[in-house]
Amino acid sequence: MTDECAIADRIGTVHRFGDPVTEAQRATATALLVDVLKAAERHGVTLKDFDAVVDLPGGCLDVVLSRGHRP
Repeated sequence: MTDECAIADRIGTVHRFGDPVTEAQRATATALLVDVLKAAERHGVTLKDFDAVVDLPGGCLDVVLSRGHRP
């Protein structure tokens, strides 16, 4: 499994338009990504596998950011 520092770096490189992303939001997105990757690891899937088809770090950040815009 990719170490959490490297995962945090991946979240840190994601840039979105709109309000600035806070450190708390980045930390939450990193924790979400770590948990998703732990679940995926049980199925033999890695971040590299996700990278081939989807921006999983960016998706995790999008989920965290979208929660702030929903009622």
